[in-house]
Amino acid sequence: MAKQVLLVRGGALGVNTGIGGAHHNLAASLAQGEIKGWQSDATCEYRIKKWMNPFSRLLKRWYSHPKRISKLLKKEHDYSILHVTDQEQAHLIPEQCSLPVVVTVHDLFHFYPERMTVGGTSIEVGEQNPGWIRRRDLTKLRAGLARADVLVCDSQATLSACQKHFPNVNSVCVPLGLDINSFASAGQEHTAVLAPASQLAKKCHLLVVGSHDPRKRLQFLCQVLGELEIGMRQNILVHHVGNETCPYGGDSASMLAQKYGVEGWISHGGELSSEALMHLRHASEALLFPSASEGFGYPPLEAMACGMPVLCSNLPSHNELMPEETCLRADDKEVWKEAILSVYSNWQSRTKKDKGHVWPKPRSGLIEFASRYDQSRFCLRMAEVYDSL
Repeated sequence: MAKQVLLVRGGALGVNTGIGGAHHNLAASLAQGEIKGWQSDATCEYRIKKWMNPFSRLLKRWYSHPKRISKLLKKEHDYSILHVTDQEQAHLIPEQCSLPVVVTVHDLFHFYPERMTVGGTSIEVGEQNPGWIRRRDLTKLRAGLARADVLVCDSQATLSACQKHFPNVNSVCVPLGLDINSFASAGQEHTAVLAPASQLAKKCHLLVVGSHDPRKRLQFLCQVLGELEIGMRQNILVHHVGNETCPYGGDSASMLAQKYGVEGWISHGGELSSEALMHLRHASEALLFPSASEGFGYPPLEAMACGMPVLCSNLPSHNELMPEETCLRADDKEVWKEAILSVYSNWQSRTKKDKGHVWPKPRSGLIEFASRYDQSRFCLRMAEVYDSL
């Protein structure tokens, strides 16, 4: 009989967020019995209310929700493992926990912020000067991680950070997974029907997925796009999916695009549905991903699972996911312009050959490469982690 895993997180994040998506995939695999010998029927979480005042939110995070989890574990139960599904909820681990504890760690940017220089530009990775409440929150989170039995890191870069900052806790690397077949089949359906794409202009579409956090380097990308020849700029539409507001102040992503002359910048915000995002993937010529630092980097992997080319900076840990020698130097604008020109030229030649706009076809080689990160492999590794406890 399968053993029970108690999945725990705070507010229920959406599937289209990186951390929310990772939680959803793990929960679904456990519910469907895909992690051999283990299962989970529910997650101990709470619904995020859009208009909850800050004081109530803090009470929920620091007191009522942790108390709820402690009470649950003191009652009679069938759980064999407590799994906190992201590091931002590590404070939920009871101080005297009766179960072995696993924490998934996506990154430690905000726990140990730093500045890095790329191409002469200083980039903040993590919040440099958090307020008093956040500093106290971080203290609770670090203490929680130190109480864990195993830290499951989704990249080698995150594994190194955990081994450095939490040397007394066992850390392992388990890359996240995707249901590769669902992405590939969506591409086949899209190519056959083309109804969603028919609503888009017949131009060269490029996709950007991610927030406007400084480490995402949208300013660099706007500078590169703004320096392209005017004829190219007029035929390119850039779709940005993610929150366009800079979390630390400064111009929004749309304002930066306008500032650098990127006329075809379309902001879709962070609430786009999974279906709509999938349509954009299959209508776009390439994903642009100039990020300076990522915990895992779902967008490049999801793009390749759709058969979509990726222009990606050669920085951790998203460079761990890419085929060898395909990443671009993060600090070289000329290299990025040449790569975008190559994508544009492919679109242009295809359009001329067929005497009209033709949507891109998924590239089978990229789908095959992405299959290395199929959810089935993730499930095998997670079973090994659970069994070890």
